[in-house]
Amino acid sequence: MASSAVRDAAGRAAPARSGALHGGLDAFLSPEERDAPLRFRRAEDRLDYAASHALFRLLAAWRLGLAPGDAARLDVRRTCAGCGSTEHGKPSVDGVALSMSRSHGTVMAAAGPAGASLGADIERVPAKVFAGFDDFALAPEERPGPHGPELTDAGRIRLWVAKEAVLKAAGVGLAVDPSSVLLVPADTAGTADGSDTAGILRAEGAGHPAVHGLLVCPVPAPSGYAAAVAAPAGLPAPAVSLAEIFATKS
Repeated sequence: MASSAVRDAAGRAAPARSGALHGGLDAFLSPEERDAPLRFRRAEDRLDYAASHALFRLLAAWRLGLAPGDAARLDVRRTCAGCGSTEHGKPSVDGVALSMSRSHGTVMAAAGPAGASLGADIERVPAKVFAGFDDFALAPEERPGPHGPELTDAGRIRLWVAKEAVLKAAGVGLAVDPSSVLLVPADTAGTADGSDTAGILRAEGAGHPAVHGLLVCPVPAPSGYAAAVAAPAGLPAPAVSLAEIFATKS
């Protein structure tokens, strides 16, 4: 969703005593997160940062059955799967699995049961991908050629977004070479309930057990963007509106 939509909803829901920093988003951020956007030079980047982190916290509060006002007080921790540092890495909140992403005016977040591997990614579709994209991002079987698939640049970005979601769900990020991950159509044996798997892909990554077998599916995104969510099973997932997220806990 648009970062501005999160800001506007936050402005309407923020308590009257909150300041005007980030259009009311500050009411749902930690003190550190309120200051962090100031390091960005562009106003658009500051908004994307604040909106994505506020949405992450608000979705966590909603999933945990808390009120929106509790979002700022949640204990969000980070752990790097590569080096073990707690100064960076995938953010987490006890009791819920979470993932977030932001890209040029849009943000998204996904939530699931605690302990689940979950990854979300959204990207703006560029007019043209960079030179060498196929070698960097696509497995040999995914690359266009005499015996390969036909693939537009938009199709390339959709594959890239799906792989980013998978690598986030695995907790490895770009420590794993995206070209070493192959995405293939899923079958009903790969889902929890044997439901329709149209559009769902399964990750195959020899030598990457955290990646191998994860499922990923595209999700609705604003025009000009591509988005996907990855998890071990249970895809696709229902969307949650801002109105639901900001609703007062009964």
